[in-house]
Amino acid sequence: MLTQGKYSHTYTATAKDITPSYTLTPDALLMYFQDCFARLMTIHHLAAFDIVKQRRMWVITEVLIDISPAVTFWSEDFTVELWVSELTSLRIYCDFRIVGKNAGQLIAKGTSQWNILNLDTKRLETTDFLASRLTVVPELMVDNHKKVRFPKPQSCDMELEHRATRLDLDFNRHVSNRSYVSIALLTMPAEVAATHALSSLTVHWLRETYLDELITCRMARTGDGCFLHTLTNGEGVTVCELISRWRPQPHVVDVSEVLGRDL
Repeated sequence: MLTQGKYSHTYTATAKDITPSYTLTPDALLMYFQDCFARLMTIHHLAAFDIVKQRRMWVITEVLIDISPAVTFWSEDFTVELWVSELTSLRIYCDFRIVGKNAGQLIAKGTSQWNILNLDTKRLETTDFLASRLTVVPELMVDNHKKVRFPKPQSCDMELEHRATRLDLDFNRHVSNRSYVSIALLTMPAEVAATHALSSLTVHWLRETYLDELITCRMARTGDGCFLHTLTNGEGVTVCELISRWRPQPHVVDVSEVLGRDL
């Protein structure tokens, strides 16, 4: 549904979307918000399959997600609300909220940055052709869209190597942006992952990687209690960087509460 520039679509949580603490997984948060973005662009005939005819491609370069401790169970509905909050000469900023079925309970909110890539030149194109087709609602801006500065890692607390498989690839035949996030979060210490829940995630995608390429992720704790995850390719070039923040998990929902609920 599209109302005054804001688009919303309702999804149903599947078992794969839910963590052991009954929150939506980072992969699910990214997947559903990006699906909602694609649906909005389809309405304006700007979806990936539309602009590829002009040898253009959508590229997501940054996302910042704040995640609430809202519980989400299998088969429950939730809604993604998404809108374009700013349009510059080279960037499209899309903000979003994900809300549960219970009185609009906030599950997550965030902002994302997109660009248009020319498939022939591999250079970014201007957004001029979008201006007359997209409604911009700056009054709903979630954040100020300042460029995130990732600190340079001063140490390495954990390192993980991953060779890209077919399961990592998207329809463009390169490693999916969500796969980078999944790989990075595998470097979280077990004691943190077992007792904490993800509270925010900032991601900067820099380069593409492909099937069979070696991706190395190094995790370093930062002075403010965050975790910096830096992913590099086989040549040592940074392809993605993340900052994850975690909150103590005060209560893990018991399975009896889940099985006893009304569907």
